[in-house]
Amino acid sequence: MSAPTNGTRRRWGVPWAGRHDHTHPAVRALMDDRTTGERVADNVARFGGSWPFIFLFLGLIASWMIVNTVVLARLLHGSQFDPYPYIALNLALSAMAGLQAPIIMMSQNRASARDEALAAHHYLESQKMEELLTTQRSLLEENTKLTKQVHELALQIHDLLGRSGAPPPG
Repeated sequence: MSAPTNGTRRRWGVPWAGRHDHTHPAVRALMDDRTTGERVADNVARFGGSWPFIFLFLGLIASWMIVNTVVLARLLHGSQFDPYPYIALNLALSAMAGLQAPIIMMSQNRASARDEALAAHHYLESQKMEELLTTQRSLLEENTKLTKQVHELALQIHDLLGRSGAPPPG
């Protein structure tokens, strides 16, 4: 895995550790205006949508099952905190999903706004380029007209010099 070119280092397997490149002016303005809640939503969505989160989460679920099925059963002599259907685990997972979904949606809305700002910026840039091309085209046409006039005048000069009997230059 190579290091990002923007000067930051990213740790192996930790995608949320690297910083995204927010140097584009349209994105920088949006990123500077984020509230604390928006920053938290972006970070939660960045971590919640990563492979390390999935592996960590699967490990925690497996640990919960092993602790409740094997360890606590031995320590508490057959009684478990959360027996086999794992009702408490199911409740915790449902609560987490209920909180994580709107946070990820907030982050997606921000990503949509960021994409919209970039699209608007690119549109304005393309408009400027179109104006520049139009100006360049008209200047080129004007230059072509002037070059034709210079050529015609040069032909007239050669024609006049040829009639006067003077040797042509060059």
